[in-house]
Amino acid sequence: MDKYQDQIKLIEEMINSTKVKISEGSVYYLLWGWLVIAAAALNYYLLVYVAYEQHWIAWPILMPVGGIASSIIKRKQERKAQAKTYVDRALNYLWTGFLITLFFALFGMVTMGPQGVYPMVMFLYGLGTFVSGGILKFKPLMLGAVGAWLAGAVAYFVPFQDQLLLLMASIILSYIIPGHLLAKSKANV
Repeated sequence: MDKYQDQIKLIEEMINSTKVKISEGSVYYLLWGWLVIAAAALNYYLLVYVAYEQHWIAWPILMPVGGIASSIIKRKQERKAQAKTYVDRALNYLWTGFLITLFFALFGMVTMGPQGVYPMVMFLYGLGTFVSGGILKFKPLMLGAVGAWLAGAVAYFVPFQDQLLLLMASIILSYIIPGHLLAKSKANV
C-alpha cells in the first residue's frame, strides 16, 4: 500500500506544482494589460484632448518596456523551473504565434490605417486568451476572450478614438480581470 500512496502523493505534488506555475503566469496578463491600457489611454488623451499629431507615441515607448520586462520575468521563471511541461510549451507556441501575427497585423496600418487594424488586434487578444483559458482550464480567460471579440466587432463601426476606449475595455475583460483571478488562484493551491 505504501508504494501506491507514494505514487498518489507524487501525482498530487505534480498537479499542485503545475497549478502554482499556471498562477504565476498571471504576471504577464497583468503586465501587458496595464501597459496596453496606459498606451491606449495616453493615445486617446493626446488625440482627443491635446490634438497632438503624434498621438500614438505611447505605443513605441511602452510596448518595448513590456517586452524587456517579460523577458526578465521569463528568465527568472525558467531558472526556477525544474522541467518544461506540455502546458508550458503549448502556451509558449501560442503567444509566440500571437506576437508574430500581431506584428504583421500592425504592419497593415501602413495601408489600412489604425481604424482598420485595431478591431483585428482585439480579435487577436480574444484568440490568445481563449486558447490560453482552454489550455489552462481557466474559464475567466475564455469569458474575457468573448468580451474582446465583442469589442472588436463593435470597433468596426465606430471612429478610431472610440476604438481606443473599446481596446481598453477589451483588455480589462480579457487580461486584467482574469489576470487578477489567476493570481488569486495561487492562494487556493
